[in-house]
Amino acid sequence: MINPKIISPFKYKFSTVINRPINENGYAKEIQVVKEYIDERKGNIILKNNYELTFRGSYSKWRGNICSTVKTGRFIIDEKEGKLSLIYHIQIDSLLVYLTAIGLTIAIIFHQTWFIGMPFIWVGGMNWITALTRNNSMMYNIAFEIDKLSKDINQESLT
Repeated sequence: MINPKIISPFKYKFSTVINRPINENGYAKEIQVVKEYIDERKGNIILKNNYELTFRGSYSKWRGNICSTVKTGRFIIDEKEGKLSLIYHIQIDSLLVYLTAIGLTIAIIFHQTWFIGMPFIWVGGMNWITALTRNNSMMYNIAFEIDKLSKDINQESLT
């Protein structure tokens, strides 16, 4: 498992290699797998083409899921060094970072009663860590589903 590249406290980048042939015409089937996965998790698709998909998360109680803590997310299928990569950029909702910072500030200022800041640290920090872990896991699940496309094609050609 590859650790996320931290661009800022709000932006992260995950990537993994996928086992698909390089195609000059784009990756419509692969992007369709990503779209179906994001649709299941209630993300709002805002851009889709043969190389990338961008979505926006939502805190709506009717659309709550893994995408809720992501302000924006973007999946890109790119060729690097002769291999195909799935790259996932996310921007975490700033509320999680701010809650953690507020909790730490309260804990530092009121060091005698540091526990006053713990609810903020817990809500912000744990949701922040959970969001990163779940989104990293989601990217690997999508890569696994894309890799299965190759296996399905190979099995069809054998029959």
